[in-house]
Formats: sequence, C-alpha cells, structure tokens
Amino acid sequence: MRVARWLELAVAAAAIAAAHPAGANPPAARPDPQIQKADQLFAEAKALEASDLAAACQKFVESLHYNPAALGTLLNVALCDERLGHIASAVARFTEARDRAREQGLPEHLRAAEDHLATLTPQVPHLAVRLTQQLPDTKVLVDDHVIGPDKLGDIPIDPGSHTVTVSAPDRLPHRATVVIAASEHQVIVIPALVRSVTVTSSWRKIGQISTVVGGAAFGTSIGLAFYGRHVFQQQKDQGHCITNSRGGTSCDVIGQPKADKARTYGNVATVVGGLGLAVAAAGAVVWYLAPHSFQSADAPPHVALDVAGDHVGVVALGRF
Repeated sequence: MRVARWLELAVAAAAIAAAHPAGANPPAARPDPQIQKADQLFAEAKALEASDLAAACQKFVESLHYNPAALGTLLNVALCDERLGHIASAVARFTEARDRAREQGLPEHLRAAEDHLATLTPQVPHLAVRLTQQLPDTKVLVDDHVIGPDKLGDIPIDPGSHTVTVSAPDRLPHRATVVIAASEHQVIVIPALVRSVTVTSSWRKIGQISTVVGGAAFGTSIGLAFYGRHVFQQQKDQGHCITNSRGGTSCDVIGQPKADKARTYGNVATVVGGLGLAVAAAGAVVWYLAPHSFQSADAPPHVALDVAGDHVGVVALGRF
C-alpha cells in the first residue's frame, strides 16, 4: 500500500512538472504578448528550479501574474508554497487548482491537486483571535491581511511568526506577535483597546494660552514687588532699618534678614515680570495673526500616544 501511494504522488508531481503554463487557454491566431511573457517566465523558472528554488518560485509567481488562467503555472506556484513551508498558502492554491481542473475537465491536474491537498490539509496551522471588547469598526490584521469578523474563529495560517494588529476608531492599536507550528491550533486573546490620548492645538490657541500665561506671570511679579516693598517698609516703620546720610539703608540684626528677603522678592519680581511681559506680547501677536478657524479638509492636527506590548511612541497626525 505504501509503494502504491508513493507511485500515486510521483505521478501527481510529474503531472505538475509537465503542465504547460497556458494549460487552459485555446490557441490564438496571433500570439498574445502577455501569454508570451508568461511562457518565457515559466521556462526560466523551470530552468532555475533545480539550482535556485526561491528564484524559480518568484518567476512562477510572475508568470501567473501575466497569465492568471494558466492552470499548470498555478499548480507550480502551489508546489513552490509547499516546498517553502507555506502550508496554508499551498492549500489555498491547490484548492483553487482543484476546482478549476474539475470545471475544465482536466483529470491529471485534478488528481495532482487532490493528492497534495490530502497530504497538506492536516498540517495547516489554525489561529483564532478572540476580542475581549466588541467595538464598532474594529479592524483585525494578520500581517498585511485584513480578517473579516466571521473569520476570526478559524484563520488558516502559514507556520512561523506573525503579527496580529487590532484597531478601532479613537482607540490605540494593539499589536501582538504569535509563533505557530505546523498542525498547531492557537488562540490569541486581545485585551480591551485603550482610548487614545489626543491633544489638539492651533496657532490661535497657542497665542491665547501664551497671552494668558504671560499676563498671569506679569501680574504675579507685581504682587511679589508690592509684597517685597511691604516687608521692607515694615522694617523701617519698626525702626529696624533706617536711611543714612548718604541715602542708603542700614539695618540691625533683626531687620537685615528681612530686608534681604524683600530685595529677593524684588529681584524675582523683576525677572518674572520681564519674562511674563515678553511671553504675553508674543502670544498676543500670534493670537492676532493666527486664522480664526482651521481651514482644511483634513482632520485637525493632533498628537496621539501609541502604546503596545513591545513599544511606546507618539504619533503626530494632521498638518500644523
């Protein structure tokens, strides 16, 4: 029985190897440039098959692109996927080849596809994605492939490492890496997506904020200046500080520390007042010159915090 089975697979492989790239196409009166290019790539692929499988497989894929109806090329691409370990991809292509061979009445191609499907189907890994929270417009990607909501419970996938990305409006995307082996069934649970942190800004708002902050700083400086003057005047009223004949001030041991404190308040008030006045003036200019509304067909500019299990980042979106 094993010898008979081996002979069957050998015959199936021979059918794939002998398959002409344009198998399903009737002969045309004039050569089609697309078909000619497909045939050329197919011949180059067959020549490379023994020495450089990866390069040969790439040419088979290119040939199928130029002539998608070529069932023989489709079988060879499926065989490439099998040899390269892309089991789920191979099963998908062999399934397509089987269905087309059945429709076109090509028994050798049909038998070849069915034999490979019988061997490969049990080896296909399956991934299930479970969402902790069901949100509207949730998008699930496995690598670069969008997975529909009805397919999340059973995703045939090639063995190896894959990235699962789940996103939804106004939420931070969640990314996870899964490593899956042949014939393995694996479940990945996606936690609830965190709400995005968005900070909106515009030049007009920046101007408004700067003006208010600068004005507040200038007001604070005036308060500090008056308080420092009050402390110093209090020491004079209490006789701890007096004005000497040269116009200077002399203080005793009680009044001197408080007089120094009053001078510190005055110096801080001068610095804070100057900075506050400058910021307020700059903010007022920006506020005055900035447009009153954001004129754009795009969304307003914003900055979003992007946090995932393997990275933390900040994403800037829009035009500033």
